Amino acid sequence: MGHATAYRSRHLGRGFSYLMAVGMTALLIVAWKTVFDYRNDPFKGALADARTATYFAAHSGSFCALEGVWYDWEQDETITLGCLEVKGNIREGSYSSARGPRATSNFSMSGTYDLDSDGSMKVIGKDQMGKPVRFIALISVENPEYPTQLIAIAKEGESGFYIWKDWPPQSKNRLD
Repeated sequence: MGHATAYRSRHLGRGFSYLMAVGMTALLIVAWKTVFDYRNDPFKGALADARTATYFAAHSGSFCALEGVWYDWEQDETITLGCLEVKGNIREGSYSSARGPRATSNFSMSGTYDLDSDGSMKVIGKDQMGKPVRFIALISVENPEYPTQLIAIAKEGESGFYIWKDWPPQSKNRLD
């Protein structure tokens, strides 16, 4: 018995040493990465600013594929979207929403919207009472170049199915 106990304690000591070595190695890697990030952090902002400026220079025109009047029959809601325009370092388009007499609420709002590369629409504006409203909805269209159907799903799970109804008559951006 004495021999087995000595054998176990000797190997337990090696296992513990191995575990401590792995832990110290992980700690050194984290410390090295922190120092590396700290030293290079000032350059990240400059690179992001350069990418942003390059993006806005290349995409300075209007994006009007979603411009027009969209109607959701189920919720009796009409939204009107304007062309996305670049103004300085901000890209936005006009947004307004109103519900009809069949709707369960009389909510309406106006403001601006932008589209993200992840397929979401960010809307910022004010409701009919002047209170700030901000929401993000995932959107999907059946044809990105010339959409006629738009599905919007808000974070809360509320969804809408909008059919393209009309566009402002003064618009020359969307041809039919």
